[in-house]
Amino acid sequence: MTKSVELKRAAMVYGPDDDPYMYELFEGVLFDRSYFFYLENGMLCLRHVRRVEQPDHPHLYVDGDSGGLQLAKNVQREIVEVVTELIERLRSKDGLTFLLDELLWLHGRTHIELNLVNTK
Repeated sequence: MTKSVELKRAAMVYGPDDDPYMYELFEGVLFDRSYFFYLENGMLCLRHVRRVEQPDHPHLYVDGDSGGLQLAKNVQREIVEVVTELIERLRSKDGLTFLLDELLWLHGRTHIELNLVNTK
């Protein structure tokens, strides 16, 4: 039996970029208290986030400075449906299958540098 996907609606503050006072606010869904999925111009993106400790803003998060992932392009469905389906699909794969089926065959990719071997 697979664990159900629990998502909650949230907002993420992202920035600043070029201007130290310029921030963007994105609406999306939160998974496992620190993974924020959102749509930006039809692209499904994922970022690590931290909760803003403000009692008046219990659903506000800030970017966790981890960089982000673009997971899909041209998404036109509702985000909760898309993210639920994606998480369920990824849960059904083992790590080797993911590496071979997904990462190795990315179109237009450059060299990906991973650090998967414990050298200690």
